[in-house]
Amino acid sequence: MSLTHRDYFKIAIPFIISTVTQPLLGAVDTAVIGRLGVTELIGGVAIGTVIMNTLYWLFGFFRVSTTGQSAIALGKNCNESKASSLIRPFVLAGSAGLIFILLQSFIWQGALTIIEPEAGVALSAKTYFDILIWGAPFVLLNYTLIGWLMGQAKVKETLYTQIFGNVLNIILDAVFVLYLDFGVAGVAFASLTSQVITFIIGMYLIAQSTSFSLLSYLGLARMSRKDLKVIISSNTDLLLRTVCILTFFNVMARMGSQLGADILATNAILMQVTFIVSYMFDGVANASSVFSGKAVGAKDPELLKRVVSLNVQWTTLFVAIATAFIILFQNQLVLLFTQIPSLIAIYHEMSPWLTVFPLVAGFGLTFYGIFTGTGTTVPVRNSSIATLAIFLFVVWATVENWGNHGLWLAFTIFYIGRFAFLVPFLRQVFAKAV
Repeated sequence: MSLTHRDYFKIAIPFIISTVTQPLLGAVDTAVIGRLGVTELIGGVAIGTVIMNTLYWLFGFFRVSTTGQSAIALGKNCNESKASSLIRPFVLAGSAGLIFILLQSFIWQGALTIIEPEAGVALSAKTYFDILIWGAPFVLLNYTLIGWLMGQAKVKETLYTQIFGNVLNIILDAVFVLYLDFGVAGVAFASLTSQVITFIIGMYLIAQSTSFSLLSYLGLARMSRKDLKVIISSNTDLLLRTVCILTFFNVMARMGSQLGADILATNAILMQVTFIVSYMFDGVANASSVFSGKAVGAKDPELLKRVVSLNVQWTTLFVAIATAFIILFQNQLVLLFTQIPSLIAIYHEMSPWLTVFPLVAGFGLTFYGIFTGTGTTVPVRNSSIATLAIFLFVVWATVENWGNHGLWLAFTIFYIGRFAFLVPFLRQVFAKAV
């Protein structure tokens, strides 16, 4: 298969559009609450978001691994493999979501112990958490639905599923908070509603877009102990990678909380901007994941080389675009989230760290897709562990004297490491396509 920029463009751009709407939800949550002018409410949503993201990202491998296995099945052109790559993770994801609901009191107490927010912030975070925890099964099931659609290169279906749910969430945010004055509970109910509707839409689109009947393969849901062991084993590396990233974000939240409510709230605003940029790069990573997985399934090393080349070119382009955007509009960005003078002042002090983020993070975020798309997960695990160790050392060495600047120095080094420790293992990726 000859892969052109046009081919890559047709997959990458819709994935970028669909994935970048995800962090916009957190950004809108923060911005809507920020309009109320209460620092504790912004901090509460920030802490609540960290807790829920911790749960979801811990099992984010459902989306990643499903995309990779679906893409490999697409390369094999085997209906049973295609069905298996959806049904089995679907069953596991739904089960994990139900467990979250059953253990919600333990999860909240554990998060409270780790993050230690101020009393006012904790109260708002608890309101947010108590509502959104009921959406856990739908979020994890949506990971498998969207991951499978991505792996099958179902671009329109992926786009419709994510964008409709996310846009609905944004609209409901404004209605529940700004018009009905539901406060933090309004933000949470908006997210919960959109999660359920996204699941319904995803199920419908998969049923309509497949060329075979998934119902005839439902027997694949009955997994033997051996089948389950293989699935869990193949995802262990991605789970450990996720644990490292979650540790990173939770340390950022904990240290920000210890530096004060204003620092915590400002860091939440800064992080929302980095999330938007990160998900833009994630769209490129998803496109590379689809094509690299297809290359492995079809045993086509030339296609894999072309995927790597296009990944580098597109990442470079988006690094330049994101950097220029932040430089031009960084003063206006903060006003979208808050009008509180103390937070604006801290934001301007910290904004240089925001400016360098696309350059230090871009290549690591997109190369990751090549590794996961081909199932080359050991380097992903090892690079994450090494990078986290360096991050924790820098936090320990700098925050006491440099405060929030030390924390953001560690943040920046973490993202540099995600690329530096990963690229040397590209040869293992190419070995899978031979």
